[in-house]
Amino acid sequence: MADAFSFLHGLPLVVTVGYLSCLILWRCFLSPIAKLSGPKLAALTYWYECYYDIVHPAQYAFKIKRLHSEYGPVVRIGPNDVSISDPDFIDAIYAPGPGHKRDKNAKHSRSLGISSSIGGSIAHELHRNRREALNPFFSPQSIHRLDPDLAAKAAQVDGIFASAQDSGQVLNLFDVYFAFCNDVVHKYCFGHDPNLLGDLQQASARRSNVVSVLGSVKIMFHFSWVRKLFQKLPGGKNTGAQGMMLFRRRIRAQIDEVLAGNRSSSSSDKSSSSSIFTHLYSSTDLPAAEKSAQRLEDEAVLMTMAGTYSPTLSLVVAHYHLLANPDIMAKLRTELRNHTHKSTTSIPTPLSAAELERQPYLSAITQEAHRLTFGLTGRNARVCPDETLVYRDREPGGKEYVFPPGTSLSVSTLVIHTDQELFPRPWTFDPDRWLSSPTSSTSTGTLADATDAVNSTEGKGNKNGTNKHEHEDSAHHQAQAILARRRRSMLSFMRGPRICIGRHLANAEIAVLLDVMARWDLELFETDESDVTFRHDYHVMCPKLGSKGVRIRVKGRATGDG
Repeated sequence: MADAFSFLHGLPLVVTVGYLSCLILWRCFLSPIAKLSGPKLAALTYWYECYYDIVHPAQYAFKIKRLHSEYGPVVRIGPNDVSISDPDFIDAIYAPGPGHKRDKNAKHSRSLGISSSIGGSIAHELHRNRREALNPFFSPQSIHRLDPDLAAKAAQVDGIFASAQDSGQVLNLFDVYFAFCNDVVHKYCFGHDPNLLGDLQQASARRSNVVSVLGSVKIMFHFSWVRKLFQKLPGGKNTGAQGMMLFRRRIRAQIDEVLAGNRSSSSSDKSSSSSIFTHLYSSTDLPAAEKSAQRLEDEAVLMTMAGTYSPTLSLVVAHYHLLANPDIMAKLRTELRNHTHKSTTSIPTPLSAAELERQPYLSAITQEAHRLTFGLTGRNARVCPDETLVYRDREPGGKEYVFPPGTSLSVSTLVIHTDQELFPRPWTFDPDRWLSSPTSSTSTGTLADATDAVNSTEGKGNKNGTNKHEHEDSAHHQAQAILARRRRSMLSFMRGPRICIGRHLANAEIAVLLDVMARWDLELFETDESDVTFRHDYHVMCPKLGSKGVRIRVKGRATGDG
């Protein structure tokens, strides 16, 4: 009897040791990806990633970049996670074309707790169905119908700069652009404008709330039970530390208004300019489960947060570099001055967002700002549920890698956007790298071979009679090919069927505000490049911890501006 009790007493230890032994055996030796290069500890346990996310705050993205330098283009960064650094393999993972399914990695989608939004939809078909209901609102044509709203909000920003000039107030551009983007997306989602631009103090408080939400994503990613625990604690929903709870409460109030308004109104007396969420709730194409309050809340949380904070980052990064690099600002002003509509009054008529987006240098500034804000900085992994993917190293004699169905594959925006072959001097803000005929030294990079080919044959002919103009044509075509590859490699909005649905709205917002930026002569106040440089991965780019933002003083209107 004593022996039996003794055995039962030791059984949990035996089971635990047996389980861990099997886990180690599988992950390190028997898994289909066991032979891939990478740290053995990363292959064995997710605690490796946790260490670089928590102990070294939000540094795993940077660790992955260093691992690629050490191990090559394919690195095993988790028990079932593989990172690939080759930009030519991006489409195989994210945009394989019709007939190929790409699911999200469920583990990587839980940090914000919005599992029923389009961003949290794991299965390929579910995401497609949810997205189809929203696509009409985010087409270029639909976004261009927002031109009056964008122009009105841009005029409000212009007024804020004018007031700051008179008062000498120091402005935080993070607060100004957060307010602008939040006002725009909030009105589009819910049908009314909270006018945060009219209260920058409140905008600062709301922005701090979102920052606290993003600051918790690593904890929520590795310890998702923490969110559920705080939800159940007495008063947990009202504590200042629970930024996500406060944010969700505000969004839920908006959704409740939408639901109440639809229930109390007949279709004949609804506003003809219904918001996104009144449309979703009244849609007859969606099943009831897709119109529940919780589902709409999740969608609204994602849309409002992403639609506010992501374009805010791009705007702040763009404006900082315009102020820090007067030559770039001068080129932008020249382009806008040459294309502004003439008016019978002394004040020129502003261009529409669509017209602004067609300006080459303005568009190049937008692209470069997106590149250095990096979009979703965390791993945006995809899982191929029903096909095997094969990657062949481009190096001579390179290896062939086989990834079986179910493998979690990702390409890091940090790795790609700072690839020195694609983007020479990658941390330098250089809009010229996005132009067909780049003029700056940082934009040429691998274009150097093409340029050298032209220079070396200047005044010469080769044995086949090839002249300088033919070499110039060749260099031009080569430059165009490199530019196209850069554009294909941009991951700010991701690629494929899960590409950011709000990208056209973001670009329109940035275009109208770049126009406003060019009208004013501002100076940076106690701000440097570390306030806009990617240093921590909290789902989006975060600069140095403790940054006070990008602060400016308004000196006056730019010379030559009305």
